[in-house]
Amino acid sequence: GKIPGSAVLVFDIHVVDFHNPSDSVSITVNYKPSNCTILSKKGDYLKYHYNASLLDGTLLDSTHSLGKTYNIVLGSGQVVVGMDMGLQDMCVGERRTVVIPPHLGYGEDGVEGEVPGSAVLVFDIELLELVSGLPEGYMFVWNGEVSPNLFEEIDQNHDGEVLLEEFSDYIQAQVDSGKGKLAPGFDFEKIVKNMFTNQDRDGNGKVTAEEFKLKDQEAKEEHDEL
Repeated sequence: GKIPGSAVLVFDIHVVDFHNPSDSVSITVNYKPSNCTILSKKGDYLKYHYNASLLDGTLLDSTHSLGKTYNIVLGSGQVVVGMDMGLQDMCVGERRTVVIPPHLGYGEDGVEGEVPGSAVLVFDIELLELVSGLPEGYMFVWNGEVSPNLFEEIDQNHDGEVLLEEFSDYIQAQVDSGKGKLAPGFDFEKIVKNMFTNQDRDGNGKVTAEEFKLKDQEAKEEHDEL
């Protein structure tokens, strides 16, 4: 009813935009310090400056105009995937240009009023500070030997149960004294509450000696069970 048989079709085409979903992030190192031994990795807390623009040079955003750095925990989903990739293996003082294709940036929709749809993003980045993170899966680690009477030390009133407040006070004391380290860049209260919840296995708001286990003990038990 619309196209006759054996019809020759003529299309007038205007290409609005295109990109290849197999494209990856392009990284160009513009400057690298001579001492570049500590490289950024997942879990590290980074402070950096950036200028963000489109391929045609249109400026989108700049931390320099705000007068402060942009701070993230690398690999935690705080920035677009392409930026997480572009900040990997970078040392303090290094400057690089990172080109991010749309599917690793803000996609076909973009950000209304800020980033057009299907935009290729160009970031000029300078890494200013790096605080090493913890091994993957850890939010707190000990800097020395762990006390064999750890639960008794946390249980301040010695009633056989540890409440969130007792747990929080103990972790804070270990961090303040340098005996322990929390994952950098995260809110202290959220980390401690998450750690406490993991130990409170029956969810009653209290941790008993039977519930309390260190992470390496949990891993060993899982391994033994397997």
